[in-house]
Amino acid sequence: MSLPVWTERLALRRFTIEDERDLLALVEHPSFASAVPEMAPTKAGVRRYIERQLEYHAFEPERVFDLAIERKADQRVIGLLTLVRRERTGAAGWALGVDYRRQGYAVEAASALLDYAFGPLGLERVEAETAVQNEASWRLMERLGMGREVCLRAGTVADGQPADSYRYAIRSGEWRAAWPACTPTGPRPSPVPPIPQPGG
Repeated sequence: MSLPVWTERLALRRFTIEDERDLLALVEHPSFASAVPEMAPTKAGVRRYIERQLEYHAFEPERVFDLAIERKADQRVIGLLTLVRRERTGAAGWALGVDYRRQGYAVEAASALLDYAFGPLGLERVEAETAVQNEASWRLMERLGMGREVCLRAGTVADGQPADSYRYAIRSGEWRAAWPACTPTGPRPSPVPPIPQPGG
C-alpha cells in the first residue's frame, strides 16, 4: 500500500512528529477539536496523538487510522482524513482547519481517499457519518456521490452534546460510476469548483 497519495494540490501521508506545530494550531479551534476528540488541544495531547498514529500499521483493520492532509505549496498540514477498515468495508471521516475551508480541499482529499479505498485497499463499501446540523459535511458526502441511508437519533456528539446524525455510504461500483476518472489505473480527479467545507 503506497503512501503518500498525491492530488493536484495535496499530499495525503502519515503523520510525523514534525507535524506537532501545525496540528496544535488546528486543534486550538473548537470546531476542529470537536471533530477529533482523541486529540487533546494541548502540546502534550497532540504529541500523544501522533505517537499513537505512528504505532499503527497503515490502514490496520479496526484502528482509527488517520492521514495528514498536507498542502504541497507550503508543506503545511491543513487537516486530516480518517479511514477505519473493517473486512471489505470502511468508515471515513475528515476535518479541515478553519483557515482552509471553502477552498475545495476537502472534496479533493476525500475523493482521493475513496479512490484509494476502492482501489489499492479493495474495499466494497465506505460509509461516513456527520451531525444533522453539519450541512457542509453531509453536502460534501452528496458531492462525492454518497447516498443517505439513515438518520440516527443521538448518533453523534456535537458541541459536547448528543446530536442526531446522518449516515451516508457508497459502494465501489457507485464510486466508479460517479467518478469514472478515479480508477486505480486512470488519471487523478480533475479540479472541482470550491464547495462549502466541513468542520468535521
